[in-house]
Amino acid sequence: MFTLFGKRVYNSIMLYKTEGIVLKSIEYGDADKIATIYTKNYGKVQAIAKGIRKTKSKFGSSLEILTYAVFLFYKGKNIDTISQSEILESFFSTSKEVIKFAFATNCAEIVNKLTEEGETNFSLFNLLKEALHYLKETNDPKLLTLSFKWKVISVLGYKPSFKLCCRCNKRVGAQKMGEYFSVKDGGIICNECVSKDNKDYRPVSNYFAKLVNKILITPLSIISNYTIPEKRMKELEEVTESYLTYHSEKSFKTDKFLKSL
Repeated sequence: MFTLFGKRVYNSIMLYKTEGIVLKSIEYGDADKIATIYTKNYGKVQAIAKGIRKTKSKFGSSLEILTYAVFLFYKGKNIDTISQSEILESFFSTSKEVIKFAFATNCAEIVNKLTEEGETNFSLFNLLKEALHYLKETNDPKLLTLSFKWKVISVLGYKPSFKLCCRCNKRVGAQKMGEYFSVKDGGIICNECVSKDNKDYRPVSNYFAKLVNKILITPLSIISNYTIPEKRMKELEEVTESYLTYHSEKSFKTDKFLKSL
């Protein structure tokens, strides 16, 4: 038995409670909504909230996208049902900062498309929660979002190699580091491998390699206070998009919207 919102709830395999962040919410039928929620304890969950679109719905705004809440789910045969919810933090619910909201939505889409239902990942959950929190405060939402993407890449097992050539596995000297990057192979390529005339690489600056290395070990709370030159941002954005698209085999609608801003 556990307590939720001051009430006693009897534990059952049919009921489960967890924190979660709403990634997507769509209308269903006359009064319901189906929400995709990334939860702390159960990974991605898709569930229905019945009657939520009625004027006096008990759910309030807890099923709005980017809302962080505690949810009580009832296990269903085809789809789970959201029985109760309590908002912990409502990211951007009253914000008029369209650009920051767009970047936050981009982070939610990344998590939604790169995860399968029921696969728990505490690191990814905490990473998303931090990204949404610091996006409200940062002066450079693009840098924070790109940093979030590289951290997601690392958490999901696609961390790039910058110290060893990703083709021959030889150590890349500091003075050579960052000259060529292979999206396909996942890291830096040494001059020797590049000279073999394989065109599957792109030139990148030494700054890029050092920046991504720094991003991977620096908390988002610190990154949120920094900015980088526009020229470096463009390079980071182009490589990030190519790398994430290649390794995930996904395209992201919100990326196109961000480019239009």
